[in-house]
Amino acid sequence: MAKSKSGGTRSYIRGRVGADVYSIGRDAKGAKQQVVRSLAETVANPQTIAQMRGRMIMSTVMQAVSALRPIIDHSFDNVPTGQPNISEFISRNYALIKADVEAHPASNNEFPLVAYQEKNVKGGAYIVSAGEVITTLDTDEYESKEVKVTLAADSTVAQLKAAMGLGSDDYFTWVALKYNGGALYCRLRFNPAVSDSTVITADNKNTIFVSEGNATVTIGIAGGEFTFTFSDGTSNSPSCSGVIVTKKETAGYKHSTCVLKNYDMPEYNSAASDKVLPSYPIGSQMYLNGGEL
Repeated sequence: MAKSKSGGTRSYIRGRVGADVYSIGRDAKGAKQQVVRSLAETVANPQTIAQMRGRMIMSTVMQAVSALRPIIDHSFDNVPTGQPNISEFISRNYALIKADVEAHPASNNEFPLVAYQEKNVKGGAYIVSAGEVITTLDTDEYESKEVKVTLAADSTVAQLKAAMGLGSDDYFTWVALKYNGGALYCRLRFNPAVSDSTVITADNKNTIFVSEGNATVTIGIAGGEFTFTFSDGTSNSPSCSGVIVTKKETAGYKHSTCVLKNYDMPEYNSAASDKVLPSYPIGSQMYLNGGEL
């Protein structure tokens, strides 16, 4: 209880009333006293340019996390699965985006950056897996929706496994980000019900693999090539993609290192109508996240 100047006592209060926030503090002698703090009605510039840029970078990373979570929660070797893997993704890619912004403040960015609180990832050269798995697969083929493997006519499943550098317990995952937001992935492994001695033909090619994910795959065999063509079921192309090769070892599954590659990105430039670094409102003004006012 506190004594009032007009006599009597009153209780100390806590909480907010209108624009005033009430709390209980101590005076210089250590006695309790009522503390009242008024909230600011207007804030001219609550963030520095560096803080705004940091928000933009983190927003970009977190939109990617939201889309890629089914992949990145277990794709970094020697890091515990779940949140530690996701934290590894955030740390690595925050650094990449920050360097990209600093190197290309007006154009040619590898990451189509998103504004604070903007929704939907737009693509970018994200590291989605990291490990020491060595693969004989030509990763340059993975810059598009089509993956090709050289294969002689009348080859068997065993010969296809050798050409791809994969065993019966291994698999590979095609992963992509879409222009309009969201991620695609398709995980393929050899069908255990199909014998290694089976000769691959146009009639049985669709039985060689089992797949899972939200992307579809069309398998073709022609002209000495075995092809995997991935799609989301529409004519839309992903903005970037890559393939993670996963092998079963004594200590568990291990991964190859995979960076999503931009192969069909729109050109960004510094024209007023096409700002590569987006803006978001602070008070009554608009600030460009790249550092220009």
